[in-house]
Amino acid sequence: MSRFGSDPLNFFNSVYQNFAPWDIGVPQPAMAALIEKYPPKNPILDLGCGSGDLAIYLSKLGNQVTGIDFVESAIRIAQDKVATLPHETALNLRFQVADARKPSLLQEKFGAVFDSGFYHLFNPDQCEQLIDEVASILKPHGCYYLHEFAIEFPIPNVPRQVSLDELQTCFTVEKGWRIKDIQIVEFLSKVAPPVPAICACIERL
Repeated sequence: MSRFGSDPLNFFNSVYQNFAPWDIGVPQPAMAALIEKYPPKNPILDLGCGSGDLAIYLSKLGNQVTGIDFVESAIRIAQDKVATLPHETALNLRFQVADARKPSLLQEKFGAVFDSGFYHLFNPDQCEQLIDEVASILKPHGCYYLHEFAIEFPIPNVPRQVSLDELQTCFTVEKGWRIKDIQIVEFLSKVAPPVPAICACIERL
């Protein structure tokens, strides 16, 4: 996460204590469409869950969801949202401060892993390690759902571009993956027009 300075934790804590432009209050529409097309298996892990909107959406659909993020201020916001939910929804949802780069430390297996704007925070070599981690926690035929930037901005403290070629190279049958769906979509924010994004549902074989 070197794209975000020498202290990424401090950077993201500061963002969530003030104004997170990617926090639009609902799941990204492209991710919601992917969920409808490919309903996830349980239990579900939301990597880099932020303030929890995607995890809450998934729990409202009747899923059992864990959201993890290393940003304590984001997890506090997510937990405050849980307190306002109906009891039956809140029972299926938990948030915790944890290193989303190393989900294997949870010592759990998941039917689906969601990643809305986490993978694109890392350089390609770091993403290889993340993919290995995701592979280690997914149950057979569980899916990895991604939604990442597909455009590069020449400014600091922004995610990188993730391309179709990159995902098609990283997630091959030879490596134990099958891409079920991949498409160019949009990523919404509260402060700028939509930007090109890539959305994929990738099955662990």
